[in-house]
Amino acid sequence: MKPPIAKKIPYNYEIHSQKINDEYQWLRDIDWPSVNNEEILNYLKEENKYFEQFLFPLQAEKDRLFEELKGRIKLADQSPYVKKDDYQYYTRTEEDKDYQIYCRKAVEVDSDSEEILLDVNLLANGKNYTNIGSFSISPDHRLLAYSIDFSGDERYTIRICDIKSQKYLEDEINNTIGNIVWHEELNGFFYTPINENWRCDKVMFHYLGTKTSEDKLVFYETDPLYQVSVNKSSSKKWIIIDVGGHNTNENHVVTMNDHEFIPKLIKAKIDRIFYSTDHNGLYFYIRTNYKAKNFRIVRISTSDLQNSTWEDYIEEESDKYLSSFDITKNYLILNYKVNGLPLIKIHNLLGKDEKIIDFPDKSFSAESCTTNFDEDDIRVNYSSLKRPNTSYSYDFNESKLSILKIQEIPSGFEPEDYHIERIFADNGGIKIPITLFYKKSLFKKDGSNPLYLYGYGSYGISVPLSFRNSAITLADKGFIYAITHIRGGSDFGHDWYEAAKFLNKKRTFEDFIASTEKLIEEKYTSKGNIVICGGSAGGLLVGTVINERPELFKAAIAHVPFVDVLNTMLDETLPLTPCEFKEWGNPKELDYFNYIKSYSPYDNIKPQNYPNLFVTCSISDPRVGYWEPAKWVAKLRSIKTDDNLLLFKTNLDAGHSGASARFDYLKEAADDLVFIFQIFDNIKSLSNDSL
Repeated sequence: MKPPIAKKIPYNYEIHSQKINDEYQWLRDIDWPSVNNEEILNYLKEENKYFEQFLFPLQAEKDRLFEELKGRIKLADQSPYVKKDDYQYYTRTEEDKDYQIYCRKAVEVDSDSEEILLDVNLLANGKNYTNIGSFSISPDHRLLAYSIDFSGDERYTIRICDIKSQKYLEDEINNTIGNIVWHEELNGFFYTPINENWRCDKVMFHYLGTKTSEDKLVFYETDPLYQVSVNKSSSKKWIIIDVGGHNTNENHVVTMNDHEFIPKLIKAKIDRIFYSTDHNGLYFYIRTNYKAKNFRIVRISTSDLQNSTWEDYIEEESDKYLSSFDITKNYLILNYKVNGLPLIKIHNLLGKDEKIIDFPDKSFSAESCTTNFDEDDIRVNYSSLKRPNTSYSYDFNESKLSILKIQEIPSGFEPEDYHIERIFADNGGIKIPITLFYKKSLFKKDGSNPLYLYGYGSYGISVPLSFRNSAITLADKGFIYAITHIRGGSDFGHDWYEAAKFLNKKRTFEDFIASTEKLIEEKYTSKGNIVICGGSAGGLLVGTVINERPELFKAAIAHVPFVDVLNTMLDETLPLTPCEFKEWGNPKELDYFNYIKSYSPYDNIKPQNYPNLFVTCSISDPRVGYWEPAKWVAKLRSIKTDDNLLLFKTNLDAGHSGASARFDYLKEAADDLVFIFQIFDNIKSLSNDSL
C-alpha cells in the first residue's frame, strides 16, 4: 500500500507584510469541534489503513508485547484506604475489566462489607471512550457526584446519585470542566462551566433540586488571558478560587459561613508572581515566589484580608525549590526539589520543628500530601525507574514511614538487574541533567546500545522519574531509556522554566540536542541509533529537533504534537490560544511572530532526510487540534527526500490523553514498541515502497 497523499489547496493570508501559504489548511473542519467533513475523515481513515498495513504482519509481535506489558499490571487490585469520617474510601479493579470501581466500607471493628458506589465499567458499556473527571462524596456521605466524558473532548457532564437508593437525582449539568466542590453547610456544590471556546471563565453554585438556569454566578473573569478554577481548603472552612495564566495568578476566597458567596481577594495579580493558598486556624498559608524566586511560605490573618501583611513563615532556601505544599491540622507538608530531585520536609505547626524524608536513590520521584486534615494523615508516594510505586503513611513523632501498598509486578521484576544513573550535558555553561536507565547485563558503553530519549520542556512541567512499564521492555531489548530534564520544565526551579519561554524558547530545543550529543560523546549510544519521543508540547520539541538535526536520530514518535504553532497562536477562537500568549508570546506582535515562525515545526519542514516517524492524534482533542499533526504529516510526505517510514494514526474515539480503557492504553503502548523494534531490527527492509 502506498502512503496516502493529501491534496493541496491554495490558501494564504498576510500578516506583518508577510504572506503565509498553507496548502493543507483544508484539513481543519470549519465546523470543528464537530468533524463531519467526509473528505477529511476519509483522508484520516486512509492514514489509519496505511498504519494498519504496516502493523498487519507484526500483529503477533504486538500481541506478545501487549501481553508482556499487561503481565506487569496486577489486574485485580485495590488502592490504599482513605478515611473520611466514618468511612474508608478506596478504588479497585477486577481482572477482566477496563475501569475502576469506587467503593467504601464503614469504619467499624468488625465491618467488612463493601458498598460499591460507582462501577465505571457499567457506565462504559457500549462506549468507545469513558473518562471520570471528578468523584466527590457529599459532606454527609449520602450523595455521590461525578463528572463524565464519553468523547474525549473534556466537556464533562455532572451527575448526582443517592447512595442508599442508587437512584439518580434530576440534577444534571452539561459542559463543565469536571470539578465538583461540595459546600459544607448548604445543599449544593460549586462547579466551573466551559464556554463556547472551551475556556473556564466562571464559577457557579448549584442548589440541589433547582434548574441549572437558576445556578448562582459566584465569580466571572472577563480577561481571556486567564482561566478560573475552584477548590476547597484542606480545613473545609473556605472555598478558594484561582484566576490563573501562564505568567501570574490571584486567589479569591469565600468562607463557608457566607451564604451570599462574596469572594474576597487575597492579593491582586502581579506580573510573573504566582501564589497558592490553603487554610489552617486563624491563617491562610501561601506558597509564593513574591520576593523569593525559589518560593517560600507566608501567612496572613483570615480576619482582615485587606490590611493583612504577608508574614514570612517558611523562608526561601537558595538551594531548594519549593514545588508544592499541603497542610493538616498540626503539620505543614513541604515538597522541595534539590538539584532536580525531590526532598520532603514536614513542619510541625505547634513546635515549629521540622523533619526531612529523604530517599537514597540517584534519581527518583517522591511527593507527600494529606488525605485527612483533622487526623494528620500524611502520605508519601515514592517511585523510580527501577522501583515500582510505594505508598507510605508517615508518623511525625516516630519519624517513621509505614508501607501502605507496594505496586506488584505479577510477571516478576528484579530491580537489581537494572541501573539508574544521572549525567549532565552542557549548553553554553548550563548543565542539563539526563536520567539513564538500563539493564546491566546488556549495557556496553561502546556506542552500540540503541537509546530511547524522552523530553517535554514546557509550562514548567517536570517529567516524573517514576516506574514505567514500557521502559522495562525497552531495557530488556538492550535499549538505554533516557529522560532529559531540559529548560522549560521546572526541574531546577521556577527560573528553569522561565529561562525557556517567550523569545528564549529555542533553549528547550538546544538543551535537547546538547543532551543527545552528550549521550553520543559518552558512548551510551551513537549517532543514528536513537529514537526520540514527546507528546503535546513535547511533540513540538520532537518536530523542531528533527527539522534542525535529523541525522542524529533513527526514529521519532510524536503523540498529539503541537506542531502548527504559528497558525494556532494567530487564531484566538481556539480554546487555549489567548491564555497561551503568556507562554509563547502573541505573534500579532512582530518580534514574537518572527521568533515563533523561526521554530514552528510545520513552518520549517525542509527538503532533507528525516528519521522514521510515528505520529498520533485524537479527533476530539480540544488542546491540540487533530489538524495540526495531520497537516504536518501531509507536508512532510510532500517535502522530505527520504524513503523512511512515516506513519500517522488518528484515534477517532478519544481526546488529548488517548484511549481511556486500560487495555486499550496498553495496546497503544504496544504500537510504539512494535514501531521502535521494527525500525531498529529491520531498518534495511522497511521503506514506504515495501509496505
